[in-house]
Amino acid sequence: MADLDDAIDAIGQPPTIAPSAPLEYEPPVVAENLPEETYHADLNSVGAGGLREVARSPLHHWWFSRRPERQRPEPTPSQRLGTAIHAAVLEPERFAVRFAVAPDVDRRYKDGKTVYQEFLDGLAPDAEIISASDHATATAIAARIRESKLGQMFLADDPRTELSVYWTDRATGVRCRIRPDLVPSNQPVLVDLKSCTDAQESKFRTSAWNYRYDITAALYVDGWKAATGEVRDYVFAAFEKDEPYAHSWFYADDELLEAGRVEYRRLLKIYAKCLETDNWPGYYDQLQPLSLPAWAMDRGN
Repeated sequence: MADLDDAIDAIGQPPTIAPSAPLEYEPPVVAENLPEETYHADLNSVGAGGLREVARSPLHHWWFSRRPERQRPEPTPSQRLGTAIHAAVLEPERFAVRFAVAPDVDRRYKDGKTVYQEFLDGLAPDAEIISASDHATATAIAARIRESKLGQMFLADDPRTELSVYWTDRATGVRCRIRPDLVPSNQPVLVDLKSCTDAQESKFRTSAWNYRYDITAALYVDGWKAATGEVRDYVFAAFEKDEPYAHSWFYADDELLEAGRVEYRRLLKIYAKCLETDNWPGYYDQLQPLSLPAWAMDRGN
């Protein structure tokens, strides 16, 4: 394991070790069937989403992920649809059971209230209610992806889904985590389903950089290797949520992975220091000059 950790640290430029001694080393864990809520609520590890919060400021990470009185917000309609799409693509049998289509009734009237209450009474405890239109959208997108050439290849031979993977970063002592959408059994890749407004290469490339998917890809590739010893590439299945539900497949190239690796290691150093001091600062706390943006210099010329 020490040799494996040394190999991971040798990828790219290794970060400066945190000021304090690293935390006690914990062995890697690959957990199956861990509830998503449990995974995201874990305060003893940090994932790609948490590091992206740190990138904005440590204060934002503390507010959204560590504040004692925080409550996980109710998912937005878009997030609910995204969850349904993931289930329809990755676990169609579970999708058929978990997501119940709400009856199209007017609940302002007695008959509508009665029908809807009977619908609620018949639901399984963990069922999620979904509209007929969202159910149709999730079903259609899943069909597009599952019937594509790459979709058939990656989803063949009983792949693993939604694994929760934990390991300790040797340079900082920080416990890290990832949760790949899909781990194919027949191809050395990790597959990430991403919704987008435009799956064309030029558009998705911009979205990937704006949302810092490079951090996610690098952390997942390195984390999977640290936990399992396997070298896998990172693949994005980018799908549009509007008809005709076009989608594209992309792999994270070396340049994108290196950019993400440098950044997540920088953020892990910041995170480790914040854990050590229990201090989560916001933006730069000094007076700064405010200049015109570059594009404004040409205004009027």
